[in-house]
Amino acid sequence: MSLFGAGVQRVVSNWGLGEAVIRWRTRDVLRKSQLDRHLPQEGLLLDLGSGLGHITETVLRDAPGRSCVMMDPVNSVSRHVARRISAFSCYATKGSGTDLPFLDATFDGVWAAFVLHHVRFEGQQTILGEIRRVLRPAGAFVLLEDTPGNAREAETTLRADRRLNFEPDEAPHHYRSPAEWRNDLPQQGFSIEREIGFKRVFPSVTIRAVQHRAFVCRRR
Repeated sequence: MSLFGAGVQRVVSNWGLGEAVIRWRTRDVLRKSQLDRHLPQEGLLLDLGSGLGHITETVLRDAPGRSCVMMDPVNSVSRHVARRISAFSCYATKGSGTDLPFLDATFDGVWAAFVLHHVRFEGQQTILGEIRRVLRPAGAFVLLEDTPGNAREAETTLRADRRLNFEPDEAPHHYRSPAEWRNDLPQQGFSIEREIGFKRVFPSVTIRAVQHRAFVCRRR
């Protein structure tokens, strides 16, 4: 689903404060993950699991030479974001990452922000294979993920995920530890250039920190 669940879209549509909260959370994630720094300053990018479009908005605003395709299986871009990115080269579409409707080597860079843990492990591998296919040789891929390292951290992450993103109890969550991602990404044809660990605390939900990782990769 991406950084924010489908329920958040309803909040944003009906409550102006929701938009402000999402923008704050987006800035916090981008500051801690340094996502924007590791994407090409020019070229065509893909935001896989784009949600309401807030990350794309920031990525394009900071580098006008970039253009972007936003793809999400559920959400549409919020009207506020749509207005702000109207001056940029950007296209939004709905679709699944397991069968990307793009030619091989289409994109200079791809990112997926808190998307893959909503897919079963075998589906994650399929999506990674599709990302590699549509990336140009040596293209950049940045993966942002929840990365609990033990059962207690997984419980904390799940609680935060469900409550903050208005997710139903039946929503799937298939988290991987940092070690598992380190093992799987190279097997899927990516070299990991940098790994950035960061965490966030959400006092309204949990006082324990939710663990995250940014894996900065290149297509081999």
